[in-house]
Amino acid sequence: MTSCVGSDSYYDQITKVKSISERIADLNKSLTEIRKSEKKSALITEDEKFLEYEYPVGENDSYKATYFFDDAGCFEVGLDTYFSLESDTKLVFDEIKLVFEKDERFGEATDSNSLLEWSSKDGLISVQLDYINLDKGMISLTVFANQ
Repeated sequence: MTSCVGSDSYYDQITKVKSISERIADLNKSLTEIRKSEKKSALITEDEKFLEYEYPVGENDSYKATYFFDDAGCFEVGLDTYFSLESDTKLVFDEIKLVFEKDERFGEATDSNSLLEWSSKDGLISVQLDYINLDKGMISLTVFANQ
């Protein structure tokens, strides 16, 4: 049994607001555009260069979506999980990994020190999926615009 019996999986809950592909597409968007695409009630931190949203998942777990901006727009998108169970974290990790493995824009991942890294074939996007604290319920996805 898992903690998500009777409801959507944790991955489904995380991608309900925005899919992983939509978060990648947020690169280079303006702060205003990002603000419109997230739930206003989930906003926990905002300034002219940063937005942070926190969303509940399951009973007592959550994830955060973060955006960093410069004059050209959003240059970094982050997604961090804070789950109680390693099994929930592992399932979300596997689903996110699969998104990048299936996306033809990205090549093979390199895996070193519990960090998966992808680069887009055109060199415009770099991705890191940190799973060093997977056993503690944490994974960290970071998508960078290479400009």
